[in-house]
Amino acid sequence: MTQARLREQLTGAVQALTAALVVALGLGAGNSYPWNIPVGRPLRWIVLGELLGAALLLALVSRRGRLGTRTALALGAFLGLGLLSAAWSSDFGLTVGRLATVAAVFAVACVLAVLAAVRRELVEVVLLGVVLGVVALAVIGALELWHDPDRALSPATTQSPARYNGIGGNPNTMAMLIALVVPAVVWAILEAAGRVRLIAAVGVLALLYASLVGSGSRGALLGAFVGTLAFAFAAPLARATFVRVAAAAVLLAVVGVAAMAYPQPAETNPVIPPEIVPPATPRLSPLDAQPVLPLESEVGLPRVGEEPFERTLLTSSGRLDAWRGALDQVLDRPLLGYGFGTEERVFVDRYYLHYSQRPENAYLGTLLQVGLVGLALLLALLAAIVARIRLVRDAASAACAGAVVCGLLLAVGQSYLTSVGSPAMVPFWLAALLLVGATEPQTAERLGQRERDEGEVEAARGHAEARLDVVGSQQQGVDGEQDDDACGRAVSAQRQARAD
Repeated sequence: MTQARLREQLTGAVQALTAALVVALGLGAGNSYPWNIPVGRPLRWIVLGELLGAALLLALVSRRGRLGTRTALALGAFLGLGLLSAAWSSDFGLTVGRLATVAAVFAVACVLAVLAAVRRELVEVVLLGVVLGVVALAVIGALELWHDPDRALSPATTQSPARYNGIGGNPNTMAMLIALVVPAVVWAILEAAGRVRLIAAVGVLALLYASLVGSGSRGALLGAFVGTLAFAFAAPLARATFVRVAAAAVLLAVVGVAAMAYPQPAETNPVIPPEIVPPATPRLSPLDAQPVLPLESEVGLPRVGEEPFERTLLTSSGRLDAWRGALDQVLDRPLLGYGFGTEERVFVDRYYLHYSQRPENAYLGTLLQVGLVGLALLLALLAAIVARIRLVRDAASAACAGAVVCGLLLAVGQSYLTSVGSPAMVPFWLAALLLVGATEPQTAERLGQRERDEGEVEAARGHAEARLDVVGSQQQGVDGEQDDDACGRAVSAQRQARAD
């Protein structure tokens, strides 16, 4: 097998494993048994290891560029601090285990980034793999809605309307993943060659957008809108194309807002079967306040006669209370935090409107885990990545830029940047580091010079071969003339001998 053939097969394996990893992460975070916990959760680590192995093998048989110095230093420092935090972590084993999984994701993304620095088509390959995985999850979610609507929908309550979650653990899970790939799907629509591919790309966008809007996730809708605009600004588009993309993004956002505002909360809360939610713990003593004022609902519990909360497009859904509580906990360990990966172990949900084990803010979550020092390193890493957007020169890299901008916005309302179990984490960091690799200026300059040198060598070789062909043809002509003269003399001698 030639090296070129091996590279081609390994590139295909990277794409297939990327799609498989996205699907495994989605299943692992979903609510469809047994595909979630028994299948999806162990499968995601297996596929992640296989993807890392395929990426390393591809690096062995390919030319490699380099990762930007600022990006590499910030990433190494952040992971180093995470490892050191095991010394003061509230859960040593959890910190080491989660750091290992995050390091594996970063290793995959870094290897692909240094390869993309000299093979720009690898950006398209990986992006297509991510989109294929997200589309597969969206199709599975639609099938789940047809097969078991009660599982695919979060029922309406007196606080919020019904929301679509597909196979996600909650309506925001799949919506985040969809929002990250919307810029890549828009790029696919612009690059579609032929009517069939164009119809397929538009159909994919319709499926993903319908799933996103049905989820009622306001942050995901805003992220998809801003990410698409970022793609339009970064990509080398003609003015008319830019205007069409921006107008379509605005139109889809307006339609999405209107569609999200239409469903209304229910008049009464649904009756939850006891096999799903067990009965409340009986009162342990006359002084036990838990049945009357549950700890997880202590802050913000409506008083008797008070108007119940109703979720709208502009309400915080309890996040602001949770953020204030998380900041209070950060002040106890402001510099170095409680240990990497311990966010949900440290944060205590005592807020009536907040339904999560995390504060649902990736930046606050980083403060809880590794303090101000860790947040500064993470922000330095993100700043180095964002600075590369101005160097984008092709549409595929612009799609990565759109995903990065979308992901940074999603991080304000979701804790996912350092949690591999969140389906959105891997696609975000793949897009972010591929953006760095594809815009590495010195690598691109060396690659261009190398290609020019190789072109000059090939041209000189072709010129030399052409001259050799000419000389050879001339020599053959001379040899042919000599052979003709010799043959003519031989015939004349034979004729003279016959005459004699």
